[in-house]
Amino acid sequence: MKRLVVFLGCLAACAALFTLQPARAAEKADIHLLSTPFGTGSYVLGTALENIINKGDYPIRLAHAETPGQAFNVNKLNADAAARKNTVVTASQGINWLAEQGKKPFPAKRTPLKLIGIYTYTATWLVTTDPNIRSMADLKGKRIAIGRIPQVIWGYEPDAMLRCGFDDAFYKSLKIQFVGTSEAATALINGQVDAAAIGGYMDPITGKFSPAPQTVEVLASGRNLIHLDWTRQVVENTAAKDIKLFPFEVPAGAVEGLKTPIWIGADLHGVFAHPEFPEEYAYVLAKAMLENIDAFAQYHALGGLMSRAGLVKGFSPEAIHPGALRAYKEAGIL
Repeated sequence: MKRLVVFLGCLAACAALFTLQPARAAEKADIHLLSTPFGTGSYVLGTALENIINKGDYPIRLAHAETPGQAFNVNKLNADAAARKNTVVTASQGINWLAEQGKKPFPAKRTPLKLIGIYTYTATWLVTTDPNIRSMADLKGKRIAIGRIPQVIWGYEPDAMLRCGFDDAFYKSLKIQFVGTSEAATALINGQVDAAAIGGYMDPITGKFSPAPQTVEVLASGRNLIHLDWTRQVVENTAAKDIKLFPFEVPAGAVEGLKTPIWIGADLHGVFAHPEFPEEYAYVLAKAMLENIDAFAQYHALGGLMSRAGLVKGFSPEAIHPGALRAYKEAGIL
């Protein structure tokens, strides 16, 4: 009889334990991550963060979904009060700045988002196949193909550097075509323009670089390319007059045919949240990125460009979400 009582007691204890498991799982907070269209680097790295969080011992569950793009993400958090409390998004510093200023593609000023952690920095420059074009000055009166304006890094930013880094006469002489990233590369290869925007992604700490798809397309054409140096001064002038960019020197050999270093205006992609997003969740997200920084490389080549210090490189503490800031301070990065 005594054995039966003990056995029944064990069964009851086990039943209670299994009953508690779903309850404990249910205690995890559900957080949404909105990235960018399927197949983009931000989408793949968003999937990586979702897997890392959900497989780890963290007090949140992450649900990742694609969206039409970064402008949609910023508008979503500004318009949806409920989403501000449980949603983070991928965005860039450039799109965040345009939102704060109320410039296209935003119809009015938006509340700027706070950084959780940076995925990658983006480098953009102009390339030509014309042997008579050796510098930016030689582009006067030429046809230039770049991304569309809503593609901030590939459209708005190179146009801003041409507009802010040179005199009005030079800028007005240019025949700029806002056609899109792949379209710009194709136009250059087909001889429809004199120069086009290419670029790639980098780790600002180590200098490691990975070319963007349209850059690979141009390189694969077999043309003799001349890579044009924006110069540090042009980048700094643009940052002072218009959109904030970081001067960054792309090292020689980063892409085929780049024989000497060139200066570019760097922007970044990362995870951002509204200022109203709870600090404890921002802390968990930043801590998860710090603790699993090497795991991102298993999902995408861009993940191999991530580093602990690079998660906040170039950002002031005021621009970082307070919860994430606490994680970076604990890690000794800030």
